[in-house]
Amino acid sequence: MTDTYGNDTQMSLVAMNMKKLLFIIAIGAIAGLATWGLTILLDTYIYKAILCNSDTAVQCSSSYQYSTTTATIIGAAVGLFALVRLHVFRPLLIIIASFVSLWGLLLLVLPLSWYGEALAIAGLHAVAFGLFSWIARIKRFYIAIIFVILLVVGVRVVLNS
Repeated sequence: MTDTYGNDTQMSLVAMNMKKLLFIIAIGAIAGLATWGLTILLDTYIYKAILCNSDTAVQCSSSYQYSTTTATIIGAAVGLFALVRLHVFRPLLIIIASFVSLWGLLLLVLPLSWYGEALAIAGLHAVAFGLFSWIARIKRFYIAIIFVILLVVGVRVVLNS
């Protein structure tokens, strides 16, 4: 009698080919670039126009933080939509883990030039999407959640130090 699964490793992971992983990585880079571009647009044309218009523009210094938050939420929605269209296993887990672990990254790369910011944002989002999609392949949800939480905490510790 032959075993249709081959071994226990294949039974505990959802199958994913290299082509799909590369598409997920590309979606991560695009979502990161969309978040970065949307942050600049929102800050320049919406939040600064609203918050920095009055005589007492105390909130004007917070406009970039507001635009970063809004753009991150919109970028996460775009990434989620793309992952659902690609039929990725547990797309919401991938999106939440990626964007929570990279939350505030746009504020950290501000000292870089514009192309440095774009490369850093696109690269780190691509790596995060690829990594968390690889971990989300684990069939047992509680094991996948434990690995994701450990990685998110580790990334947050590294980014905040």
